[in-house]
Amino acid sequence: MYKIIIVGFGSIGYRYYEAINRIQIPNIKIFIVDKKIKSIMKKHNLIRKNIKTSNDLKLIPKKMDLCVISTTCQNRHILLKKIINKSNFKNLILEKPLTQSPKELLELNNILKQAQNVWVNTDRRCENVYRFIKSKINIKNKISMKVEGNSWGICCNSLHYVDLFNFLSKEHIHSIREKSLIKWFPAKRKGFQEIDNTKLQLKFGHHELYLSSKKNSLPKNLKIVIKNKNKTFYIKEKVDNFELKFNKKSLYFKNDPLSIKMTNIIKKILLKSKSNLPNYTNSAKLYHPLIEFFLEKWKNKSPKSTKVPIT
Repeated sequence: MYKIIIVGFGSIGYRYYEAINRIQIPNIKIFIVDKKIKSIMKKHNLIRKNIKTSNDLKLIPKKMDLCVISTTCQNRHILLKKIINKSNFKNLILEKPLTQSPKELLELNNILKQAQNVWVNTDRRCENVYRFIKSKINIKNKISMKVEGNSWGICCNSLHYVDLFNFLSKEHIHSIREKSLIKWFPAKRKGFQEIDNTKLQLKFGHHELYLSSKKNSLPKNLKIVIKNKNKTFYIKEKVDNFELKFNKKSLYFKNDPLSIKMTNIIKKILLKSKSNLPNYTNSAKLYHPLIEFFLEKWKNKSPKSTKVPIT
């Protein structure tokens, strides 16, 4: 029997649950932990033989094949420490962002230093459109990538594109600069903050990544432009596909919802303890300068803060 635990059962946690139910493997038992589990069970009608639910960690099994952490990143290092003290997991998937401060990230690193098979769900490097682009570029020549959109949540989602740029360039962040004054706004989730009306420049060796977000209540498809010497790739990330314009042609790549994407990813993890997702060590190395930068900028607004209220 395969034992899987999902900790945090909001919209993302539910997508993991849907993915697990699609897997054609017998004898999977799912453990769901969330503080609001009773209302969630009623909302999703979760009355099945293969599910155990709880509002705390008391009922988690001593051994797990897969642990999925889909909570907010608030106090995540404390949560992981509690889980490790109660159970052994064979595989672990973490949702981004990883922590709310550099100090918490270092603590999380120490907690997970003995753990194997730990991945972060920043999956752009797994998408066929970006694998196609990678096959066409030459990292000896400068790579420039711009990510633009309306209120797309730089603090929450930037790790997706930082990881993608690391995949394309094989470099890590050397510096981060604000190209326009950083402005903080309340995030969609109550009690958290987000950056908007902002442009950031991140240098990876001689390569450059630009992240730009305009505050607008009307969402638009995220636009990405990647340049490499005489080659230019224009990408629109749409709900159901990636539209790529390259060499005067339009190419379309499927963009499955999370519940479908994760089906094969989780199946491979269960059967082989392998994944194309980025491993935690690399993700933490990429995230460290990001969270340092966000905390530095948050202190301009709240000088005594020791962490950034991002989700």
